[in-house]
Parts: sequence; structure tokens; C-alpha cells
Amino acid sequence: MNTYNTNQTSKEKNKFDINLDIFLNKFTQTTDFPTLDAMYYIMERLGKPHQKLKFVHIAGTNGKGSIVEMLNKIILCSKKYIVGKFISPHLLTSNESIQINNKSITPNQVEKYIPIFENIASDYLKETGRSLTRFEVLTSMAILYFFENKCDIVILEVGLGGMYDCTNIVNPIVSAFGNISFDHIAILGNTLEEIALQKAGIIKENSNTVIFEQPALNTIKKVCLEKHNNLVCIKNNDISNYHSDKFFQYFTYKDTKYCINLKGKKQIENAVVVLEIIKILQKENFDIPKEAILSGLKSVYHPARFEILKTNPIFIYDGAHNKDAMINLIETIKENYNSNDKTFIISVIQTKDYKTLINLLLNAFENSTFIFTSGFGSEHKFFSSDTLYDYAISLNSNNILEKEKFDIAIENSLKNLDTNTINFIIGSFYTYQKAKELLNA
Repeated sequence: MNTYNTNQTSKEKNKFDINLDIFLNKFTQTTDFPTLDAMYYIMERLGKPHQKLKFVHIAGTNGKGSIVEMLNKIILCSKKYIVGKFISPHLLTSNESIQINNKSITPNQVEKYIPIFENIASDYLKETGRSLTRFEVLTSMAILYFFENKCDIVILEVGLGGMYDCTNIVNPIVSAFGNISFDHIAILGNTLEEIALQKAGIIKENSNTVIFEQPALNTIKKVCLEKHNNLVCIKNNDISNYHSDKFFQYFTYKDTKYCINLKGKKQIENAVVVLEIIKILQKENFDIPKEAILSGLKSVYHPARFEILKTNPIFIYDGAHNKDAMINLIETIKENYNSNDKTFIISVIQTKDYKTLINLLLNAFENSTFIFTSGFGSEHKFFSSDTLYDYAISLNSNNILEKEKFDIAIENSLKNLDTNTINFIIGSFYTYQKAKELLNA
């Protein structure tokens, strides 16, 4: 495990103007004993900026990123507020994690904060014997940046879990949840209740919570009751008149018609969570008119979630990497491209359940081509293409199964100009940057 190096040369510091990742790589990746002690230490040193901002805090296994993007877009469409957005994970560089009005923190702005966090990291190491983690520094930098730039509202996405996530030092106006299911079980727990309790850690005393009905609901209800929380639970039958076309999904919620350009029926559930968050913000005197809501949902964009990277031939990227996300992806593919020939380029990092993902895919599609890869780059450890391929072979499916290097798989698929073939790059967000490079997207 790498520790923070407090003896950097000026030459090394000059590298920091490239991007935020270079600075963050000087810190440890994780800690074996997660607490919020370091976060409170940093906030104290910075003058407690987390107490001087208004937050919406969003957790969940799947869907939280979509909720963030929809909410952010709607508030920006009101053209009245400075909106901070903190997302995790990033897709290209860590700078993307920290945004104001959809603009990432710049290298020059990061450089301003480097001496501040160098000093805090050095003092914390001396006082506690523990190095800060990169996510503690990233989250703290985001909060300081939002405060110094006078954000009216900050949309804060949980990184992992909730209870001990670095973001969980805030007292939000509202806490909201996407779908809660099994992921990161080695850290969060082996049962849905254990996982839900970890995520419910973001629920604060005498606040507001929004969730769409789901198996984890009872756990969320229990925590809300204990913390005297106003719980808004959306039921499936609250949504009506669902239909879709080539461009949008349409639905009615509480007698109002909406359309959204994100694909997949689960996005409708995420959208109504956003609508209820907006209602709570309106009660807190945020002026967000109906026109902004309609325009925001219709124009929202969420990269790497059923994103069309190329149209000739068609390449669609989706980072689905757990059971529920893969089920949603399969449903979306069948709804939009069921009659097309399909090629899947699949990469899975070693913390994920590759057997479940492959089973779902091979059972859902026949006479399709599946190309298994070892991912790309050394930052994240992927299952080998041999491991994925050998397991797929053992299932005896009626599909074409191949294994190839990630870049070669894309290059070969680019040569197929059959307009009836749809290429899907799936299984991990960590191949997104390379996929965009290879496709010139």
C-alpha cells in the first residue's frame, strides 16, 4: 500500500498541473478500518465548510448516478442557481468528480489546493500514524471548492455504501436512494438488510428521504422512523401511461406527463425519485419551475449508461457490472434492439461476480457474438479473457464465443459495417476512456 509522500521535489509538483489523478495517487487507496474521523479532522482544519452548504445526498447500488444527472440538469435549467456536483466513479479523470454547473475543476484550480492538502496530510500522519486516503482528499477538496465558489446547492453522490463513506459528514436537505442490491458484499455485508443498513447511514435526524419501492424498503423505513425522518416512498402504480419511441420514454406521474431521453424503464423510477426531491427543494424555497423540470428530463445526458458512442457501425457503451444493472441492461436492449444482430465486448474487474453476469447474458440472447477480454490498462485488475471465456464455454449456449484483447475486439468490430449489427461494450466503467479513444468518440 502506497503512503502519502511528503518529500516531493518541485519537479514532481510541476506534474500536478496535468490532472487531479497525479496528486491523488500520492495517497493510499483505502483504509482497513473505515471511519469518518479523518473527514472530520480535515473539515475542522478547513473551517467546517460542510456545515455552510446545502446538500442533496444520493446513495444506492444502481441508479444513483442517473438521479444525480437528472437532478443536476433540472436545477441548471432553472438558470437561477450555482450547482455543485460530486460524482463517483469518474470516467476519464478525477477532475470530473468535482463539477460546478457541469464544468470540471481545472488543473490550475487543483494546483491551488495542493499545498493545503499536503500540510493537512502531513499533520494527520504525524498525529494519528495513518495516511489519508485518496477519496478522503478528493471529497474534502470538492466540499472546499463548492464552498469557495458559493454553490447554492450541492448534489453529492455516495462513493461506496453510505455509513462510512467520506461524503457522510453532511446534513442534507434530503437523502435519496436508487436501487439497493448486492454489490461490494465483502465490504457492505452478505445480506440485503446488511447492505441496506450501510446505505441507510446517510439518513439524518429530522430530515427527508426519498426512495422508490423495492425489497430494501423495510430497512429504510425502520431507519427513517428511528431518525424521525420524513419518508417519501414512491409506488410502482403511481406511474402510468408508459411508452417509448426511438428517441424518448414517456410516462405520467401524478397527473403530469413527462418525457426522458435516457433509455431503460428503470430510468423512469429514477426520474420520479428526482421529481420528489425537487418537491422537497421547492418547499425549501428553491425556485424550480415546471418548465425547468420538463426541459431537464428531456435533455439530460448520462455518459456510459446506454450511451451511443458511434453510429456507423453502432457502438453502445454501458457500465453494467452487477446483477440488477445487467438485468436492466438486458431489458433495455430487448426493448430497443431486439431484432438486431448483437456483438458484446465484455470486461469484468475482479471484485465483480462474472459468473452471474455471463449467465444472464447468455440466457437472454441467442445467436449473438460474445467477445471476452481482459480489460485495458493496469490500474484496475480485470478477470482474464481466458477465465471469462472458459466459463462461458461451460454453459453450452447457442452463441458465438470468442476471446480477444480489448482494443483488437473493438478494431475488428469496426470493420463490420452491417447496419443490422449492434455492438455493446459492457461489464465495467473502467474501459470507457479507451473505448472512446478507439472509436474516436
